Amino acid sequence: MMHAFRMGAVSLSRCAGNRPGGRRALAGPAALSAALAAAALGAAACGSQAAAVHLPAPQQSVTPAPAVLARPSPSPRQQVARAYRGYWLAYAAAMTAGRAGRARNILAPFESSSGLTQLIRSLRKVWAAHDAAYGGAITHVKSVRVTGRRALVHDCLDLSHFGVLDKRTGRVVPGSFGLPSQDFYVSLELSGGRWKVANMQPVEVPCSP
Repeated sequence: MMHAFRMGAVSLSRCAGNRPGGRRALAGPAALSAALAAAALGAAACGSQAAAVHLPAPQQSVTPAPAVLARPSPSPRQQVARAYRGYWLAYAAAMTAGRAGRARNILAPFESSSGLTQLIRSLRKVWAAHDAAYGGAITHVKSVRVTGRRALVHDCLDLSHFGVLDKRTGRVVPGSFGLPSQDFYVSLELSGGRWKVANMQPVEVPCSP
């Protein structure tokens, strides 16, 4: 019996053979009081023999506040790469969510609105088969190109650790893992201040991370 679904543009299937030092203690209040008392007694004993000597008031040491280093804002390319990696984490979580509403909330920050409906439709087949995600994708972003509100990511994607878990048996479905290295070209678009995956195109050639 075959259960196939799409991860964006990626298909995983149950078909056999498919491989888509310690700190020093400080003196306590008692020790400090004893030291002050001893100093006072010594001063009283010497007071009848010699004139009092006025010592300058001790200066309080001021510890400078540590400098706060402002972190530089991520560049557009870094934002795109982060959003793309987040997509795969969100996809695995949505695949395991089991309900359309929850999966939609998980995917919405990473998937374009035009593709979200189709993605939820494909996930319904996963849930109907009592399947869930096992493991996850490993990205190896090769390049990121940003042009205005659109971006293109070239990734050597590793799906060899991303498989399907049969929730009824608690076992990983044989042959459900993907390929260890495959070229992907992923289009993202800036929407509502977030970069979202709009299209994912695999290339049928191996790649090296």
